[in-house]
Amino acid sequence: VSAPPAAGGQVLQVCGPSYVETLRGSLLGREVALICCGEAHEDAIDLTRRGCVIEAEAGWVDVDCADGHGFDPEEKIAEQGGLTLQGAKSWAERVLQKAAEDSDDSDDDDNAEGFLVFEASGPKAKGRARVFSSELERSAKFPLEPGAIILERGDLDDEAREFNKRRLRGDRVPQEEHDALIGRRKLDRLAEGVEFLDDWLLRQVGFEEVHTRVILESPIHPDEVEFHIDSSVGPAPPAHTCLRHIELDSDADSEDDDDPDDGTGAYADYFHRRLSAHLPRECVRGVDPRDLGDAGDDEMRGAFQALQQGHPPLPEDAEVVELQLLNAAFAVPDIERDQGTEDTSWKEHRAEKIPPVPSWEGYFSAAAELLYYSPQVKADYAPFLARCVGSRKAAWNFFEALYFRTIPEAIAAINLGTETRPFAQTRSLAYQPPGGGPLFRRLAVQSKIPVRAPPLERCLKARGSNPPRTWISGIADRLQKAGCSELVIAVQKWFRESVEYLLTDPKEADEEGDYFAAWLRACHREIWDDIDRSDPAELRRKEWVASQAHPKNKKKRHQLRDITIPGITEAFNEFSKFDPAKRTSTMRERVLAKIIVDAFQLRLVDISMVFAIADAVLASPSDKPVVILLYAGEDHTKSVADFWRKRGFASSGLPGKGQIGKNDWEDEDPRGLDFPAYLRDVRNLFPVPK
Repeated sequence: VSAPPAAGGQVLQVCGPSYVETLRGSLLGREVALICCGEAHEDAIDLTRRGCVIEAEAGWVDVDCADGHGFDPEEKIAEQGGLTLQGAKSWAERVLQKAAEDSDDSDDDDNAEGFLVFEASGPKAKGRARVFSSELERSAKFPLEPGAIILERGDLDDEAREFNKRRLRGDRVPQEEHDALIGRRKLDRLAEGVEFLDDWLLRQVGFEEVHTRVILESPIHPDEVEFHIDSSVGPAPPAHTCLRHIELDSDADSEDDDDPDDGTGAYADYFHRRLSAHLPRECVRGVDPRDLGDAGDDEMRGAFQALQQGHPPLPEDAEVVELQLLNAAFAVPDIERDQGTEDTSWKEHRAEKIPPVPSWEGYFSAAAELLYYSPQVKADYAPFLARCVGSRKAAWNFFEALYFRTIPEAIAAINLGTETRPFAQTRSLAYQPPGGGPLFRRLAVQSKIPVRAPPLERCLKARGSNPPRTWISGIADRLQKAGCSELVIAVQKWFRESVEYLLTDPKEADEEGDYFAAWLRACHREIWDDIDRSDPAELRRKEWVASQAHPKNKKKRHQLRDITIPGITEAFNEFSKFDPAKRTSTMRERVLAKIIVDAFQLRLVDISMVFAIADAVLASPSDKPVVILLYAGEDHTKSVADFWRKRGFASSGLPGKGQIGKNDWEDEDPRGLDFPAYLRDVRNLFPVPK
């Protein structure tokens, strides 16, 4: 479903980005307008709510109980008689809010969910009310009283409520169904005077006076890489004993259980699919290397798999062979019987059916997953940094070679020989309990850790590169050969400065607070378990934070001011004292290693976007000006805009310094932006002021 062009002189608001910054300048002999759209990774289902307000409006919804099934009375949270239906609703709402506050399981007590069973002799008669948890299911064993009704406290948006229920159950909603639903909801918002960025952009692309290219924080297309095999290197050995001794995965934090976000349904993904379906391949480019070989789209995963055709098949994993010979049981018996319910989600089954294709980018990508989304999964880069890398200088030599030169040069910069390769595994498939005994199996959780070992023997490389290069290094090489060596050198210098800044003081540099939240969870668990951690950015700025167990007692509050995260130099000093041959890493060492690895990957995305912008301009005919729209997370778009400002791009001549929107939105804020005239018609961006 496509929104029609604005008609009748109506000026539509635009929803999709949180903020937009527009810069203009000259690059490679062409006039260029760079439109940086920062997004907050919201789900499309939420952005398309009424008024484009992402906060769910909570209320009471009738439950179809024609089957007469009720709840076990013994499971009730509370019971009250002598209430009207309206009184019962108000009473039940207070009960559910109090239950949520007492449980510490909800960050949003105002939207506490649950069921109300109301029994009365007539429509207006007073009756008896009972409140039940939203986690309970009705059963024929407990029939409802005649005339009883059931109401559910939850999202009043019927479509969003049912969609999120399916995701919470672990169901996979087909993309076609999701996109059709979003298309219908966008038409409802169009009636309110709001269109979405995808519809706005498809109109702008229709202008013949400019070349328009779109760069997205989305997976790289398989046609940009090819499969490489180094026959001189054998397959990865089993993980070292220090990794086998790491404890089993723990439970996810309780607030994650109530979050329907399963990693699908983001507006950014919908935006990518919509543009890819309507624009030529050369106009839309995903440039996030972290998912290389492990794309979320099934068709793209299949295309990555096809790159291996004609090559010898992957050898069977050495640990899998060992565990099969031992007939090892799963460490968690329920998993052995039923292959689990949480970590073996549909994503895990997909990873088993269509495995990720090995890449260096995929090997390091797990750091972000483990820091931000799945800290309960036990994996470790500390042995790799301690034994294979060894120093801050070697880390820089390795990553700069990997991203700007060749893969063999990167491997030569560190120690990945026969004796050290077992330390480079991030997770063992085997679990060795304390005190010895037989080995047990762990789940592979390949959906979260796509590549467990450095892919020395086979990996994805930039198409046509020889010696092999990573995807980003392939672009750097192409730009250098096109006469852009000065730009490549500037990007490499900027990359080093950006990563150094981030890793000199990770708490201070990471304004979003993700590193500080991960550090608290790993190293100060007694504080983490007793505070409101719903806003990591705010948490990072606080000197003191209240205890949730004793919210009114100042003596029980926690000091955060003096909690710091070691910088990269101090970190490698700590790793030098860690001998993985003698012990397993500490929680502190593990989270520190992940932060270091992730910082390099985070800024890798930024340089990918900068190189992709230059590459897009270079590939565009020189007869017309070029519009580049970058749609990515706010941290990335701000970083990229800063780089191009230093290269002479500016907002001169644009009202409001070329900026609209804001960085910090409340959930109850309408997300529609008023686009200025220069964005309502991108032809107005030219000519670029001298």
